[in-house]
Amino acid sequence: MKKIINLVIILSLIFAFGTGCSEKDGSGYIFKYDIPVNPRTLDPQTATGKTEALIIANLFDGLLKVEKDGSITANVAKEYTVSEDNLTYTFILRDDVFWYYDGEYSVKCTAQDFVFAFRRLFNPAVKSENASLFYSIKNAKSVHTGEISSLGAIGVTATDDFKLNITLETPNPLLPYLLTTSPAMPCNEELFEKTAGRYGLNESAIPSNGAFYITRWNYDPYSKNDNIIIMRRNEKNSEASRIFPRGLNFFIDYEDPEAHFLEGTTHSKIAEGETAEFFMARSYSYDSFENAAWGITFNTRRVFRNEDLRYALAAGFDRNVTDIEKIGWREARELVPPIIDLGNQPYRIAAGMPRYIEYDLKKAREAYAKGVTEVGRENIIGHSIIIPVDEKNTAHEYLGRILQEWQVNLNFFCSIKALSEDEFAKAIADGDYDIAMVKLSGSYNSPDAYLRSFGGIFSRSTPTPLSEYNALLELARRTQDNMDSSPLFIKAEEMILLQAIFIPVSFQTEMFFYDRKSEGLIYNPFTGTVTFREAKYF
Repeated sequence: MKKIINLVIILSLIFAFGTGCSEKDGSGYIFKYDIPVNPRTLDPQTATGKTEALIIANLFDGLLKVEKDGSITANVAKEYTVSEDNLTYTFILRDDVFWYYDGEYSVKCTAQDFVFAFRRLFNPAVKSENASLFYSIKNAKSVHTGEISSLGAIGVTATDDFKLNITLETPNPLLPYLLTTSPAMPCNEELFEKTAGRYGLNESAIPSNGAFYITRWNYDPYSKNDNIIIMRRNEKNSEASRIFPRGLNFFIDYEDPEAHFLEGTTHSKIAEGETAEFFMARSYSYDSFENAAWGITFNTRRVFRNEDLRYALAAGFDRNVTDIEKIGWREARELVPPIIDLGNQPYRIAAGMPRYIEYDLKKAREAYAKGVTEVGRENIIGHSIIIPVDEKNTAHEYLGRILQEWQVNLNFFCSIKALSEDEFAKAIADGDYDIAMVKLSGSYNSPDAYLRSFGGIFSRSTPTPLSEYNALLELARRTQDNMDSSPLFIKAEEMILLQAIFIPVSFQTEMFFYDRKSEGLIYNPFTGTVTFREAKYF
C-alpha cells in the first residue's frame, strides 16, 4: 500500500509540473521561471507590479505587441489606421482569437471586450492607478475624476464585433506602445460577471484570451513548498497563431532563485551587478539592457531648497574619480538612459545631450560658502543620505566615493542611512529625507517614462520646480509627432539637471540570462515581462 501511495504522489507531481520534454522543432516544452512575490491580482486594469505584468503578458493578448527588437506589431488587431489629425485610431481585429474560461473556448475576443476594458479602467469605482497613462483618450480624465458620469462618453467605441475606434482629445504618439501594456488588455463583460467579484484573484476567476491559461495558483505565505502558478497552452488560439511551449510553471518566492537557475530547474533569470558577472563566467546566453539611472536627489522643502548648496554638491565631485569599473555600470551625466528611443531613432540622436553641472571645484567651493552663509552652518550638520539596502549593489560604492570627495573638497560631512525597500519608498513618498540616492527606471520605451517617473516619485519633496517641469512633459505628450516632442523632453531634463534637483551618477545594465537550449524568449526591459509564446527548447 505504501508503494502504491508513493507512486500516486510521483505521478501527480509529474502531471502538475510537467515532464518538460520537447519536440524536434523545440515546441511542446514546459518552461519554468522564478517570480519574487505572489501576485496581488491578475486583473489587468488594476494590477501595478512587475510580477503581475509578467503573468498578465502571458495570459492576455492586446491590440498590439512588442517584438524582441522593440518594434510594435499587430496582435489581436491585424491592422490599424490613424487619421490625418492623429486623433482617431481605427483597429480591424482578427476573428480567430478565443477566450478560455471554465474549460471552454466558446467566446470570441471582440472589439466590445476592449470597450468594456477601458470603461473599467476609467470607472472611478475601480480606482485604477493606471488610468492616467491613457488620459489622452477623449473624456477619459473627466470620467475617471467623476466630472462626467457616463462611461459611454469615453472615446473607445466598437463599430462592429471586429472594428474598434479610439478617439483622442490630443495627439499621443505613445499610444501604440501603451496599447501593449497590461491596462489595455481586453475584458469580456459576460465572463467578468461570472467571476462574481473575484476577477483576477484565483485560477477559477481569470478568463484568458492569450497564449496560456492558469490551471493552478497556489500560495501559502507560511510555506516555501509548492507555491506555484501553473499555466498551459491555449490550444484554440494556437491553431491560428502558433504557441510553441506546452506550458509554463512559475515558482513563487523560491528561497534561492539563483541556485534554481544554476541547477537547470528554471530556464532564464534577470540579474545585475555581481550576480550577472557570476552568470557571465558560466557562458549562459544573455541580452543586456542599460535601462536604469542612479543619482542623488534633494528634498527642496528643507535646507536643500537652497540652490547654491545643491549646485556645490553637484559640482563638487569628479565623476572620473568616482567611476567604478564593474560590469554593467558606468558613469552618467544625464537622466534618461541611452537605451531609450524616440520614434524610429535613439532619443540621444533626436534630442542631443542635455546641459548639466560639470565638475568645477572653484565654483563649487564658492557656491558652498554662499549657501552655508544663507542657511546657517548649524543647518548643514548631521545630514544623512538614504539609499535602499542591497549588499551587492554597486550604487553603495559610488555613493561612498562621492561622500569622500564632498568631505575633502567641501568639508561637507554626510552619513549613509540604508533602508529596506519598503522603508525607502515610504520615506520618499512622505518627503521624509534630506538627500537620497535613487534608481530611476521607466515602464515603457520613451523619455516620457523616465521623466514622468521622476516627476511622480518626488512631487511631494520638490513641488515648486516640478510644477513647470510637469507642464513641459504634458506639452510633449500632446505633440503631433515624436520628433516634435524632443526639444520639450530635453528642456525638462535640463531643468532637473541644471537646478541640481537630480545629480546623475551612473547607469546600470540589467541582463536577461537563459540557458543555451532555449530560444525565442522575449524580455521587455521596461515592463520586466518575459513572454514565452515563441519560446523553444532544443
